[in-house]
Amino acid sequence: MPRIYAIDCEMVQNNMNQGMLARVSLVDEDLRVAMDEYVKPTHPISDYRTWISGIQPGYERDAKPKSEVISRLGNIINGHVLVGFDIQKDLDALGITYGNIKDVATYGPFLKFGQKQSLKTLTYQELGLNIQNGAHDSIEDARAVMKIYKKHRF
Repeated sequence: MPRIYAIDCEMVQNNMNQGMLARVSLVDEDLRVAMDEYVKPTHPISDYRTWISGIQPGYERDAKPKSEVISRLGNIINGHVLVGFDIQKDLDALGITYGNIKDVATYGPFLKFGQKQSLKTLTYQELGLNIQNGAHDSIEDARAVMKIYKKHRF
């Protein structure tokens, strides 16, 4: 039977003013961390966006090559359901496609006047939890996504 994993990625800004993958976090249905990896930058970093991403200068020292992170991710999620918030952005950042996805950002009952809500707002409305009080943490965000998904199982 397929398992369910929730993913969240954090980005930094490269010297071409583009978002660049910096961290990939994956939690299982029991909210345990299945993977939490920092990704080596492929271009010079112009802005760590710490106030949003939570990524600190120097993370690069312990980071792994993107190809290694993607390979490990693929080994974990292969054949399982992948849940995320605006998940296509994470898949684009990873440079992968994946068929069995669920997106809590675009789930019809969560839209307000046809518009996506923020994960922070949705988590408070659905779970009564305050998240993202300061910089984002991809593990916290992935856990929130999983809790919301498990509540509704769409």
